[in-house]
Amino acid sequence: MVTSSQPSTPRNEPDDDFWVTRRNFIRIGGMGAAAAFLAACGANGTTTTAAPGTTAASGATGPMSNLASITIGDGNPNFASEWTYHTALSKGWLTEVGITEQKVIVTEEYVAGLIGKSLDIVRGDTDTLIGAAAASQSGLKMISFHNEAEWQIMGVRAGIETAEDLKGAKISGGDIGSRNDFIQRRIVAELGLDPDTDVEFVPTSGGSDSRLQALLAGSLDAASVFPRHRGALEGAGGKFLYEVSVPNPQEGYAAMEDWLAANGDAATAWLTAELRGRQYILDVDKNKDEVVEIMKGYGFDLPQDFIDAYADEAGDLSVDGGFNPVQLDTLMDEFKLLGFMDESVEWRDHVDMTYLWAAQDALGIPRRPDPSEL
Repeated sequence: MVTSSQPSTPRNEPDDDFWVTRRNFIRIGGMGAAAAFLAACGANGTTTTAAPGTTAASGATGPMSNLASITIGDGNPNFASEWTYHTALSKGWLTEVGITEQKVIVTEEYVAGLIGKSLDIVRGDTDTLIGAAAASQSGLKMISFHNEAEWQIMGVRAGIETAEDLKGAKISGGDIGSRNDFIQRRIVAELGLDPDTDVEFVPTSGGSDSRLQALLAGSLDAASVFPRHRGALEGAGGKFLYEVSVPNPQEGYAAMEDWLAANGDAATAWLTAELRGRQYILDVDKNKDEVVEIMKGYGFDLPQDFIDAYADEAGDLSVDGGFNPVQLDTLMDEFKLLGFMDESVEWRDHVDMTYLWAAQDALGIPRRPDPSEL
């Protein structure tokens, strides 16, 4: 039987504010938090249940895992963060490579769980993973990238029609000093206003779903939101005043160097199945309805607005787990400029694409990034 943990409550919160607490975690040192993470996991209690719609593939070829069970940590309970590996599980592709159990633990402290050995592979923000690798010198390695694009959107309440209407507005990107706060300030400047004098930036908590509710209630005039919020916002008379998708390898997967040395076959096998999940998700016209049902089966709450944003969410995915090194250079420069990462950090020291390349080879996908670029 293929198994996976299933959330006890519907999960639809976005990822955009989680990194703030994880950055504070990195500052105080990841190693010391491992015990707290383990205790928290015990308290929360993940439930292992049969995967809905599982079909075991036959005639398996290619990489085979040396481990029957893999434990995944994820810092984000949003469906578009977890859908690749849940789809791989449900379609039987994990079984095909010898993985009969996939446990998923959703936690903000995924770095601590990885370093503390309770998690095998984790998915999280690039700055968190590379920052933790540099700070801890523990052998943490990024092994694949999840997203390769990022939506940067300013949603506005009813009554805001133009940039001029924003003068005196209350705007939020989450916590003051966060990357989303920085992006909203940049949007204000691009709209021709002074972010320091023409508008007021206010802190908010609870993620972009909470910011949407504040826009609907009129307590915020503008905020950082996502494509899935368009329907609710437009239905209340608001709109997206600014929206752009930019290239950005902002999220990915990581594992520990010593775990990889002992379980490289498992890493390659899991990545191979996960890449098949991406390919399935990205065939939007053919597979959208099935993927939505798969994710509902794992307990995710998918209102119609989220379903309508399926193609936009899928468009953020790296199609092959790879990334553009020039774009990662740019992203790292931004993190350093914002003070989120020490100037001395070199991301190439903390990335190992060996296992992704093997998975790409197994699926007949060209290797990306090219080994010569690293």
